[in-house]
Amino acid sequence: MTHQTPKAFDFGGEPEPPSDPVSRSAVPQVFDFGDAQGSAAPPLTPGSPPGALSFDDLPTAPALSGVTPKAATRALFDSEDHPAVRDALATACIDYPVLFEHSEQRLAALFRRILPVRLSLVTQWAEGPLMEQAALLQPVTELVLKFAQMAVPAILDAALESTRAPTGVFDKLFRRPTSPAQYKPALTSIRAQLLQLMDDSEAAMRNLEESARNLSLHGAALAVVSKLAGGALDATLADALVQRRTLIQQAVRQAELSMLQMGQVRQQAADLIGQVSSFLTVTLPALEMAQAQSGS
Repeated sequence: MTHQTPKAFDFGGEPEPPSDPVSRSAVPQVFDFGDAQGSAAPPLTPGSPPGALSFDDLPTAPALSGVTPKAATRALFDSEDHPAVRDALATACIDYPVLFEHSEQRLAALFRRILPVRLSLVTQWAEGPLMEQAALLQPVTELVLKFAQMAVPAILDAALESTRAPTGVFDKLFRRPTSPAQYKPALTSIRAQLLQLMDDSEAAMRNLEESARNLSLHGAALAVVSKLAGGALDATLADALVQRRTLIQQAVRQAELSMLQMGQVRQQAADLIGQVSSFLTVTLPALEMAQAQSGS
C-alpha cells in the first residue's frame, strides 16, 4: 500500500485562486479596509496623506462646478465689502475727495449698482436724475422770466422821478406832475411779489442744487469705473461710457449756470426790495409831511 496523499485534501503548493470580481465590485471602495496600495480609488491632491476615509483635503474643483465666474461675481456685488467695490471707493476717495467725504455711502450704493459694468446699465445710467433735473429747471426759468417782466427798476425810477420838482421852463409849463402817492399801491404789490419770488427761488435753487449733486455722484461713479476698467472694455461699451459721462457733465453744467443766474436775480431782487421799502417807509412819508406843512 502506497503512502500517497489524496489530492482532494492536498492544500500545499497550489496557487491562490483569483479574487472574485463580483464580490470586489459589490463593496464600495470607500469602505475597503484592506491593503491601501491595492485600492483602485484615485489619490487626492498631490502630497495629501493616503486614506480611504480622509476628508481633510477634499478637492475644491467639484464645489465650483456649474458656476461661471461671471455669475459668482454678480452675486458678490450685493455688499461694499467686495474687493471691486472697495477699489472703486478707494479711487473715488482720491479723485473726488469732496464728494467722497459727504457722500461715501451713496457712492458705495452706486458702485454696487453699476458693477459689474454692462452696456445695458451704462445706456440707462442716471436717466431718472436727468429727467428730474429737467423738470426742476423749469420753475427756475419761470422765476427769472417773471422777474424780468415785473420791470421793477423802471417803476421805481418813475416813482423817484415824481418826487423831484420840475427844473426847466418846458417842464414847468407842459409836464403834468404825477403825485408820488400814486405809486404806492403798485410798489406795495411789487414788494410783496419780490418777497414771494425770494421764497420760491430759494426752494427752487435748493432742489436744483440737490439734483446737480446727485448727478455729480452718478458721473463720478462712471468716471471711477472707467478708470478701473482701463483698456479691458470693448469699443462699444467704452463709447457708451464716454457719451453718458458727457451727457451728465452737460446737465450738471446747465444746473450750475441756472443757479448762477438765479443767484444774480435774487441779489437784484433783494436790492430792489430795500429800495422799494425805503420809498414806501421813508421817502413817501417825508414828502407827504412836507406837503402838509407847506399847505398849512
